[in-house]
Amino acid sequence: MDVLEGLKQLENESVDLIITSPPYNIGKMHSNHIQFGTYAGNDMEEKEYQEWQIKVLDECFRVLKNSGSMFYNHKVRIKNGLAIHPFEWVSKSKFLLKQELVWNQKKSANSDKIRFFPYTERIYWLVKNKDVKANNKLSLSDCWDIVPTNKRKDNNHIAVMPEKVVENILSAFEGKIVLDIFSGYATTCLIAKNKGREYIGFEINPEYVKIAEERLTKLNGGSFFSSQP
Repeated sequence: MDVLEGLKQLENESVDLIITSPPYNIGKMHSNHIQFGTYAGNDMEEKEYQEWQIKVLDECFRVLKNSGSMFYNHKVRIKNGLAIHPFEWVSKSKFLLKQELVWNQKKSANSDKIRFFPYTERIYWLVKNKDVKANNKLSLSDCWDIVPTNKRKDNNHIAVMPEKVVENILSAFEGKIVLDIFSGYATTCLIAKNKGREYIGFEINPEYVKIAEERLTKLNGGSFFSSQP
């Protein structure tokens, strides 16, 4: 279902951890029709897109427990020759910024020679309570070198979050219920279940939902939180 419709069904302070990456609103770049189809967030007016993301973040703020954390993955995009930084709208949400992590992918689908190749994305650690702490038992830095292994030719989704990103986050937090509001192929849900957590996922693309259900079913009879009541 739609992310905002799904979030409205969740109670206040009912989720321990949110891990997600929204569509980036990159228009016709990077074969975007393959990545996001005709669904929201791929070719919106920038002002409308940012307002939508603020609404989504504020709903996440509502459903997140006071002791919880949200990890929001996005990237610095280039539009009309200028950089648009995701902190432009993240800073306008209700969340407090605990830390900004850099995800170094060591490769880029946009390696043109008119600028320095953009190999990095951002992962924002967002909280309601400034006293929330991570248990950094893996001694991770704030720069994660993780090369995406998903290949465009293998499926119709070129933005599958690497399992390592989710595993790094789960290693530092013990929350029971994990939410991914833009689930895609349900990688977050899969890793959460594999780590003994409970999960909720929203996805509006029926093709992705079908693949997610198949993946979760293979993992000990899992299921996906879809549009059925």
